[in-house]
Amino acid sequence: MDCCELVPMLLILLILQIKALETINYSEQLHANKSVDLKNGARTTLKVAPYPYIPDSVGDQYKSLLQYIKIEFENAYPNISLELRPMNANDNFYNRSTLTEWLTSDGNGYDVVEVDTILLGDLVNAGLIAPLVDTSINRSDWHLAASSAVQLNEALYGVPHIMCGLFLFTRDSTVASLTTIDQLTHALNNASTMDYRLVGNLDSSWDLPALWIDSYQKTFSSRYALASALHDYHRVSFVTMRKLAELCNGIRGDNPCLNGRFRDDYDGPALLFANKTAKAMFGYSERLFLVRKNGFPDDYQNINVVPLPSGYHVNQQTFFTDAYVFRPNMSIDVSKAALLFAKFMATPKMQAAVVATGDGPCHNRTPRYLLPVSQKAYDEPLLKQDRFYQQYFRTLTGVPYPTVGFFNTRQALQAAIWKYVKSSICHNARCPSVTGSKIKDQRSTAKDKKHQQEKSHRSRGKG
Repeated sequence: MDCCELVPMLLILLILQIKALETINYSEQLHANKSVDLKNGARTTLKVAPYPYIPDSVGDQYKSLLQYIKIEFENAYPNISLELRPMNANDNFYNRSTLTEWLTSDGNGYDVVEVDTILLGDLVNAGLIAPLVDTSINRSDWHLAASSAVQLNEALYGVPHIMCGLFLFTRDSTVASLTTIDQLTHALNNASTMDYRLVGNLDSSWDLPALWIDSYQKTFSSRYALASALHDYHRVSFVTMRKLAELCNGIRGDNPCLNGRFRDDYDGPALLFANKTAKAMFGYSERLFLVRKNGFPDDYQNINVVPLPSGYHVNQQTFFTDAYVFRPNMSIDVSKAALLFAKFMATPKMQAAVVATGDGPCHNRTPRYLLPVSQKAYDEPLLKQDRFYQQYFRTLTGVPYPTVGFFNTRQALQAAIWKYVKSSICHNARCPSVTGSKIKDQRSTAKDKKHQQEKSHRSRGKG
């Protein structure tokens, strides 16, 4: 039942419920969490920095989302005062100096920080985060890729929160059924004429290496594929990246995926696809939010979202995971509160609320189209009624992106791919050089221009 249908009933029962809530014994709440009880009802302050590069789907700079999380959590655990850092796309959650300051300062830092797990190994090696002492946390509901993404050297270093990945968006069901880059090339080369066959951002030291790693593991399905893609790339050909880039050549001879057009206009591919100027688009799952907000009424039934067929073998998904990590040397009470918060945010209800805009108005609500870590979240009403979550996302399997080495390798990897692609096709597409262009990495800078754009269109900070 949707929240709008519950409003009259809630108003009628409100007074009766107040009395009932007042009688709840707090010790009973903690009975189910015996290992994380707090002292004598004394209020513990917990400071959390949420990951900010997600769609601002309500258009209020995430205020409703933060308020929703705070109210729900403090209602469940009234002896914890939750302080949430305002979510700002200009914050640099990929800057090690910033994370070092946040995770090592008692006064001005944070007890819990939500990070992209591609940084996990670097944070562990720097001694900035502590493994979970209480390993009794129930992981049976976690997506397997997310569970793997927070483990290092057989230790658990975080609690996963949300996921995403690179997908192919198309209105053509035949294209949606393809599994290899050659099949995709053949289909789009023979597609009906549009301005563009395929659009997406390749001018990025985050997206381009991520696309390559995804393509490599779809070609070589071994347990070492991801590591080889990241560290042995100089021994292999980037032909799959060339084929993907060639599909972006427009009918006017331009290639917006390569020529810098989408470097600052990160919403450009989604808007071209939403307006049916492009046959297909590649991008993160949350790009669907922008497409639906700006697309046609029939898009809800017509759009297909599938793993990007960028390799030669198995078209399984590669996942990014954002997870809560904990600073070392917290007091016992704060440490317990931190674990309670992370576990609370992993519950099906909270997972569904975050990914599907449960904090927004009941009517005309558009999901953020992030992917929940909780598999039971797909049975929550907010996700149960959405065809994209049920038809495309629910059954996805795959592997996580590497949690060690990506940060330090990405720029060299981008340069190597760029050199190969440029020598093949860029003489016709007017591609800028990697060293000559000031690439604004959306994951590392979150794009200053985002605040000049419509707030509801802000995306995950990858660039």
